[in-house]
Amino acid sequence: MPAKIPAKYAALAEPVDAELNAARLSFRKNLAVEFAERIAAAVTDKHLPEQDASLAAAALVGLLVEGLIGPLAPETAGRERDILQSLALVALRALGVTDARARGLVVQTPLPADDDAA
Repeated sequence: MPAKIPAKYAALAEPVDAELNAARLSFRKNLAVEFAERIAAAVTDKHLPEQDASLAAAALVGLLVEGLIGPLAPETAGRERDILQSLALVALRALGVTDARARGLVVQTPLPADDDAA
């Protein structure tokens, strides 16, 4: 990890006091609830195989947080698009979608240049 800790790491993973840790946990729980609702809907509509939506959602939060930030995340410089696509594929495969790329669920478009993002 670089000497300067990125803000995204500090907000989600860096050791903190109890108050900030409670806010962080609340954020992760809310994210898991959102994922669980969408997973359950996809299971109901037969887009995903039967599964425990809450458990799958919690696992996805862990997958994405650890895959994007923190000490286990790969260096992203210049590889942002590839890393995001890979994480999306892993997440979809974990949910039971084996042909995500073929079904067009992982978009393969260039990311906007930094100056275009403003």
